[in-house]
Amino acid sequence: MGRRGWWLAGMGVAALGYVGVRGLRALLGWRPDAAEEFLRWTGPTATGIDVGSGRVDLPIFYYRDDSFLGIFTADREAVRALLPSDRLHPVVTPGGRALVGIAAFHYIHTTIGPYGEVAIALLCTYGRPAPPGLPVLLESRFPGWGAFILHLPVTTRIARDAGRVIYGYAKFLADMDFEKTPAFQRVRLSEGGRHILTLTVRSSGLVIRDLRPLVTFSVRNGALIRTTIPVYAVYQLGLRPGSGTLILGDHPVADQLRSLSLSPVAVATKNYLVRYAILPAGEAIDSAARPHAPYPGEDRPVARLTVRYGEAATPVIIHSPSEDPGGIRER
Repeated sequence: MGRRGWWLAGMGVAALGYVGVRGLRALLGWRPDAAEEFLRWTGPTATGIDVGSGRVDLPIFYYRDDSFLGIFTADREAVRALLPSDRLHPVVTPGGRALVGIAAFHYIHTTIGPYGEVAIALLCTYGRPAPPGLPVLLESRFPGWGAFILHLPVTTRIARDAGRVIYGYAKFLADMDFEKTPAFQRVRLSEGGRHILTLTVRSSGLVIRDLRPLVTFSVRNGALIRTTIPVYAVYQLGLRPGSGTLILGDHPVADQLRSLSLSPVAVATKNYLVRYAILPAGEAIDSAARPHAPYPGEDRPVARLTVRYGEAATPVIIHSPSEDPGGIRER
């Protein structure tokens, strides 16, 4: 077993010791009734929130998507400098490298319509630093765990505006070309013909059923916002070298990621087989010590979203401004 394998095994033992066997089962949502209960939302709701380009009801339900993510290492001090609060601390490896998550979502059925999204997130803990690696395995069961959203490009104006107005998410419009095959999932992210990044995640690994929520941090009107997003998922956890790869392009966002000394190979991946999510309102938990100036992007009605099922297949256009000057063309 290589150094990476020993590290992952050690983190697994540490996680088991932290929560115990029964706790680990609860941690991953191993309850027979979890699936049936999940969509029975009993939390706060809001209707008709005006975000500029339309009105949005909360929570937003995500019923079906194709999604995948990779976790990459980066320079710790460079990541720390991007966090908007001194109470946010980078999650690091035993070697002292920070961890950055890049996730791609082709949302097929949601309560705000279909769209694409790529999340670029700095993994962190709120309140105090964490032991190396352990929060990655425990995720939201670890105190203070979350992900600061550095960039969150999307393909529709309503998704962009809702994220900006309600959560302060760093959203901008960008083109996304997905590819989904039995062997892998891939997204090519670009804007105005300039390549931002390409993320590829292989369809392999240990199958895990998980009920841990996703926790994000963002900045809105000078306040640090924490949003807890319930998720029900079944995914393949990839830990082998080559399970996920990242290629950076020639765009300003790519240049910023390059300045973090981001690794081109993921230390872990998730390839989702099933995923449901519920996005409620966030809560202000602190003041932001530093402003977060998101990349603004172009102001256009919609970006391109396509999906191709194999190299020989013709891409399916979900929406594209070039095909429909009046707005979105859906198939």
